[in-house]
Amino acid sequence: MRDVAYWPKTFLDEVEGETVDDGIKFWSLGGPSFVYRTPETTIWIDPYSYGTPDDAVPGAYRATAIPVKPDEVRVADIVISTHDHVDHCHDGTLVPIVGNTEAFCVAPKSSAKLMREFGISDDRIREVAPGDSIQFRDVEMQVYPSYDPNEPHAVTFVLSSGGTKLFVSGDTWDGQALSDVGKEHDLDLALLAFGRTWYMGVEEFFDVAQKLGPKTLLPFHWEFWRNHTGDIGELFQHYYRRKPDFDLRILLVGDSLQLCA
Repeated sequence: MRDVAYWPKTFLDEVEGETVDDGIKFWSLGGPSFVYRTPETTIWIDPYSYGTPDDAVPGAYRATAIPVKPDEVRVADIVISTHDHVDHCHDGTLVPIVGNTEAFCVAPKSSAKLMREFGISDDRIREVAPGDSIQFRDVEMQVYPSYDPNEPHAVTFVLSSGGTKLFVSGDTWDGQALSDVGKEHDLDLALLAFGRTWYMGVEEFFDVAQKLGPKTLLPFHWEFWRNHTGDIGELFQHYYRRKPDFDLRILLVGDSLQLCA
């Protein structure tokens, strides 16, 4: 893209060449996009490898580099889309990944509809709704409601593997099911979208985090779209004032963490 630089392929080589012997390893690709790897499975979460969309609202430029070119991806088993917004379900990102691997997509009704319009065949799409569960190799994916005010069909996920649990939030705001997730699961990691306009502000962000009760909270989207970013300094001020029981960790583009059971 002209407005954002791509990283060299050496980063993708690092991700795809990594051997995960135990637990999970998890990379941030900027904004909502992550790669989740286990000893047997590679999952791309809400991948978006594109710059500023042509129809973006005025001033909402992508503010982070793009670490991966999607047509170079060769290691993928599953692609998750939490909802149908362009930075969570993008044809120029999904089609090459699905076309160059054996991966299938897991998505709610809204995203699945777009994927079919992109030309992805039905046998490569597993449409899900809250209450569904999918077991694939060493990963269990449980589907829960989302409370995205801009997308009523959005979903959230809990990914369980190797004794670890990750909550995948998409752009959800607060809602009853998030308390249920916190009660049902001893979460190791929780993703939550933080920012302005389209995302939770700092008070609601921490209210939701308290309901989920993860060991480590991972804010995202705060850095991604110009004019819709979150104040990371304010986030840490609230964190140290509230003194919650969870850790707060920031993953920049390309950063990773590894968890073992």
